[in-house]
Amino acid sequence: MKKLIFLIFILILVFSISYFYLQEILNLDSLKQNIKWLIIWANEEFLLSRLVFFISYIIFAGLSFPLLPSVLTIAAGALFGVLEGVIIVSFASTIGACLCFLISRYFLSDFVNDKFLKKKSVIIKKFNEDGSLYLLSLRLIPTISFILINLVMGVLPISLKKFYYISQLGMLPATIVYVNAGSEISKVNNINDIMSFSLLLSFTLIAVFPFFTKWLMSYFNTRKKIKY
Repeated sequence: MKKLIFLIFILILVFSISYFYLQEILNLDSLKQNIKWLIIWANEEFLLSRLVFFISYIIFAGLSFPLLPSVLTIAAGALFGVLEGVIIVSFASTIGACLCFLISRYFLSDFVNDKFLKKKSVIIKKFNEDGSLYLLSLRLIPTISFILINLVMGVLPISLKKFYYISQLGMLPATIVYVNAGSEISKVNNINDIMSFSLLLSFTLIAVFPFFTKWLMSYFNTRKKIKY
């Protein structure tokens, strides 16, 4: 219980700092206003700029500051270009997700097991069967809360290694979209405009596709057994 209370306190603190302070200085408008000197700095301080960006992204993603990772992803495209930006963000966001995952596992796992063991046992059984598909599908839909996925997965039976590579794969399409938008930052007026309805629908269909494929294979296997 003490761990849970401490985690809640940290989450409230992080949200408060993000909402009342960081979003005032780290937002899309601020990025667009300062992009020229940021690009100059990134070009002049090649290694330092990338190291600072990489570590900052991990911290913001790991502590789950609301909206800031999205702004940083756009910034990566503006500062480093599409290819380099995607590589940096892909690894930084995944490592940040793993940090949040480990925080959840340390602070929440015991509490969830103690309080919801009976209910959770059904979830665990289902998760053991299709856990990788669930995680991949959730990662492919960018509108689903980043922090919620990390926290929930932290209390479920999935290894850190599997969580890492599935998360990196699943977040890659959205990362490419946001970084690419950042490479043309002058045309971006609102973060929400980047993910159009048609694009979001495409991601959702891709997310559902693994389950549809599994159902289809199961269906034909069942028909085959009945036939013979």
